[in-house]
Amino acid sequence: MTDASTEQDIPETETVDIQGRDVVIKPLNDAQLALMGREVRLMSKDTTPRERKLDAVSTMFTILESVVVSAEDKEYMNDLIIAGKLDLKALTSFVTVFTGEDAQKPKVRRGRAPAKR
Repeated sequence: MTDASTEQDIPETETVDIQGRDVVIKPLNDAQLALMGREVRLMSKDTTPRERKLDAVSTMFTILESVVVSAEDKEYMNDLIIAGKLDLKALTSFVTVFTGEDAQKPKVRRGRAPAKR
């Protein structure tokens, strides 16, 4: 084994803007994405008890915090959350930045296709 790092040893990272600060994150893994999806579904159900919805929010924040690379950035985000200046919706870029969903979607032309002559 050598000490030299290969590209496979270095996790992919991206930078996202959180209220004017560039925060470096690593991608969510499949299990984290699945758990986030489950929590979102629970939160959207009217039959889910309020306490369980609060647990879901806590779980989602914990997952999102886990992908932040820098301890200083984690503290910065926690300070914003405590101050009420950062919510889950603002953190959706943590999920979409790696999938390219942040990119503007192409405009779709509505209507009938021109007739061929």
